[in-house]
Amino acid sequence: MTRDPDIQKIFEIADDSLQGVLGYNLYIMALQKTANPSLIMKYLPNSVDDTKQPAIPLTFSWIRYYRKEELLEAFKEPVFEFFQSRITLLAMVSVFEVALGNFIATLNEKGHTQLMSPSDPAYKKLKWAYASSINCDIGDKKAIVRLSLTYSIIDNARRLRNLIVHNQGIFDESYKTQAIEFEDSKIEFHNLYEVYENNRNDKIPVILNGGDVIRFSQAHIEVLHILHNYLQKEYFGFPRPYNYSRENKPIKWDKVLWGEAKVASTRAQIYYKLS
Repeated sequence: MTRDPDIQKIFEIADDSLQGVLGYNLYIMALQKTANPSLIMKYLPNSVDDTKQPAIPLTFSWIRYYRKEELLEAFKEPVFEFFQSRITLLAMVSVFEVALGNFIATLNEKGHTQLMSPSDPAYKKLKWAYASSINCDIGDKKAIVRLSLTYSIIDNARRLRNLIVHNQGIFDESYKTQAIEFEDSKIEFHNLYEVYENNRNDKIPVILNGGDVIRFSQAHIEVLHILHNYLQKEYFGFPRPYNYSRENKPIKWDKVLWGEAKVASTRAQIYYKLS
């Protein structure tokens, strides 16, 4: 008995991608700590017309003039960490949601009907994933026990993502009304939502930091492993949980960032395009 290769591929792509998102975030945060403002100024976009004013090309037709000093000021700490954490969350939630959709599509195609479509809303796919995962009986036992809590963390990330994409990262009532309550776990709320509830007329922003990024990443990766283990055993009869050591799968950053592409070739192409 072997794992289904298509289900495993979906899992490994998502697993690698989530690790890539986290690794990139850690790298960028480290760069920020050591950045030289004068060198940043040097490499920001310069003028593109006779005015000699620095300009940013917004479209193929339009540019907008800007002051480099103001851009540097806008991204001073701690704002850089807050904004970078938002961007990381968007990527993380997107990777996870796509994986759930691909799992559903593949199972349906193979005759294991889920009564779900990959195009269903994210909250429905998350409910499907939870209903599946709680039946898992292989792998990390502690992780299985805390599934309700872990899914509450993931749902919090989903709702924060919606605020960032749909409401410029400002809290509103949808953050609460869209919440999913999982069995044996309270709904997780960002601590600033209480500030919003007490000050409905104020614009309270979603503020995330590096600690939030780590926690959201842990939740998404942990659930991804449990769900994959369950699907392989339930539908394809493979009883052994996925294990990095047993699979001989150390972190290979080139593969995490570029997948199956030939890295030497990719680097050569990038160098050619930049030169």
